[in-house]
Amino acid sequence: MEDRFPDVDPEEAEYVDYMLATGERPLSGGGGCLLMLIVLALGLTDFLAADEPRKDRLHGYVGGPYKVVAADFTGDKLIDVLLGYRGIGVLAVDQGDGRGQLTPLAINEFSDADRKLNPDDASWSVPHVHNISSADLDGDGLLDLLFAVGGASKLKPGRVVVAHNAGRGQFKRVLEFSTPSEAKGVRFVDMDRDGRLDVMYTARGSGYKDDLAIGRLYIRRGLGNWKFGPAIESLAGKSAYSIDTADLNNDGFPDVVIPNEHDTSVTYFLNPGKTIFSRAASLSSRQVRASPIPNKRSHAINDVRVADFDGDGNQDLVTANLGTSTISVFPGNGDGTFGKDTLLDAGKNGAFLGIGDFDRDGDVDFVITHWTEDFASVFLNIGDGRFAARRDYRTGSGNYGVDVADLNGDGHLDIVTANYRALSMSLLIGAGDGTFKPAITRSKGFRSFLGKLSPHNR
Repeated sequence: MEDRFPDVDPEEAEYVDYMLATGERPLSGGGGCLLMLIVLALGLTDFLAADEPRKDRLHGYVGGPYKVVAADFTGDKLIDVLLGYRGIGVLAVDQGDGRGQLTPLAINEFSDADRKLNPDDASWSVPHVHNISSADLDGDGLLDLLFAVGGASKLKPGRVVVAHNAGRGQFKRVLEFSTPSEAKGVRFVDMDRDGRLDVMYTARGSGYKDDLAIGRLYIRRGLGNWKFGPAIESLAGKSAYSIDTADLNNDGFPDVVIPNEHDTSVTYFLNPGKTIFSRAASLSSRQVRASPIPNKRSHAINDVRVADFDGDGNQDLVTANLGTSTISVFPGNGDGTFGKDTLLDAGKNGAFLGIGDFDRDGDVDFVITHWTEDFASVFLNIGDGRFAARRDYRTGSGNYGVDVADLNGDGHLDIVTANYRALSMSLLIGAGDGTFKPAITRSKGFRSFLGKLSPHNR
């Protein structure tokens, strides 16, 4: 599909797509009406909405897998798959048998009708599950969830939900935090090394009219027994998205890294350590920027992952630059600073990243998905932080979320993708040498109508 309007920011395009799908009127003032006229005039609606699952109030709302986590959610020491949906408020669990077979186990709805904690909140809506983090919060041996959900539109508040794993793939919402802009990134992590998991999450801050101009990072101290302290709020750059954590300056404490989806930057925060919560003050941020590309408006950095790619003992960064279809690899210096990035060709609209050692050579490789395309791309590490040319593997279209794990128990890492536009999930079985077998793809779409869910396939 030809990119007929390369200068439209991906988030602006996504907002127009939302208006086209739901019938919501564009923003008055600002650039909303102008943007809509430009999109209609240039025929960009085909690009934005042709492969989108339809949302129709008369016939129900169709949702497809958007994010994916591969982990043991049932406590049987085998890898399962959890899918977070876009278009409907659903988390679905498929149980793994340890041999690469996945069987639908449970569907968890977090929908408009679920207002048990907020019966008077008419704006409560969960059209998208944006990001998911899992950890055993209460020590019962089962992985609990922290996930970010969108508001009724991009410009309304979002929510972050903490959910208890009740067994058999069922999750019970325990508490939630409201965000002043669309909720995006989430992470369980022990920031102060006190043995209790803390939570962190981002509010997007798109810069649109009536939205926050700058994104926010919120960190809450874990107090035990499903309780968390007040949030430390810090500025996190324009359109703060996902979150990764790692020790960037080798002081023994996890630091925080956030891509800026409306910018060419990654914003990161160095953890002050044991005093992080006693200070009760905003954290100071730093940024690295992807190298500019002539005639390209913005990299639109959609995702970031942290790992030691060059084997020097320091943590490096890899970013998915959706706006320019590139990847940036920033070498870490071990003191919280980074060198100039190396740009790689990601393939069109590279969106999200998964990391792991795919060829068992001791080096960290990665895979990237593609928001508008039907393939995922694998990059094998040559051994010094340089990467071989990408190798593409067919999946369903609109693959966005991705995770890496050994799903068939052969000791080799496999790849699972959430294919939103195709309403499907794909499993790529790894051979252990950096190659993967053709994808096993299964339909995973749902239609929500009058409070009832039913399978919906292409």
